[in-house]
Amino acid sequence: MEAVLEKTRKSIDAVVHLGDGWDEIHDIMRAYPNIPLYAVTGNCDYGSGPSSLTFHFAAKKFLITHGHKFNVKSGYLRLSLWAQENEADVCMFGHTHVPELFYSGRTLMLNPGSVGFPRGEYGSSYGIVDVSDTGLVEARVMAKRGREYVRVL
Repeated sequence: MEAVLEKTRKSIDAVVHLGDGWDEIHDIMRAYPNIPLYAVTGNCDYGSGPSSLTFHFAAKKFLITHGHKFNVKSGYLRLSLWAQENEADVCMFGHTHVPELFYSGRTLMLNPGSVGFPRGEYGSSYGIVDVSDTGLVEARVMAKRGREYVRVL
């Protein structure tokens, strides 16, 4: 994750970490103290931290969670209902370590996959969410191909 941050840090306004790497969070905070960091714990984390978090960024409401408490490996219905009930603009989740990008109602749902412990066909991946000056929300997933990351979703 630090290698990705080093390449992208000049073009990002915040970092979101979706769990299964709580120890890494503290390293990132020390290395990049001027970049806001939003983080939740995952099922493989033994530190104390929230399993879900709500925050506003660029006038949009974000919900983040690792996903294990919503059983995302069995489907996205519970997570989607939570996002809709909370009127989220963006809901980000992990747990499966496999990238996903879709809408549930008006909510953009993003699982960025995993940089360090990827699963599935895409391999090492991360997500980017952009909010334009007009409020348009767009997202993409970048996956490693050779030495570079390219857009796959």
